[in-house]
Amino acid sequence: MTGSTASAATDRWSAQLMWLLPPLLELPVAVALCSGVPEVAHQAAFGSPATQVVLLLALAAAVCGFVAVVRGTAGVTQAAIGGVLSVAAGAVAAVGAGFLAGGVFRVLGLLLAHSAFSIAMLARATLRRPAEA
Repeated sequence: MTGSTASAATDRWSAQLMWLLPPLLELPVAVALCSGVPEVAHQAAFGSPATQVVLLLALAAAVCGFVAVVRGTAGVTQAAIGGVLSVAAGAVAAVGAGFLAGGVFRVLGLLLAHSAFSIAMLARATLRRPAEA
């Protein structure tokens, strides 16, 4: 019995790590490009400083969501974390759409869309956690 419980915990941890890795890798790259490359900064949807703040807050929300899923949350905390992750996914998607519409840095827009999808999947996992237990 203990082996199966430990195995289930490991599976839950590794499955959520799969959704954390894209934002963990892609969002810092986008922040660095927005701060270091003037052409990217000019095409940022919210302007360079605001875009950097939005992406860093989304990264922090993704990490907090991962911790919440792995440790388990319930009630208002679960709903709050799921809501924050949903807003973060929408904000990252908006920044990505700005780069996709701009035309020059479409690859960056695709990376941000991928990160937004991953953050949304973390939000889904956060909100579904007690039903699986």
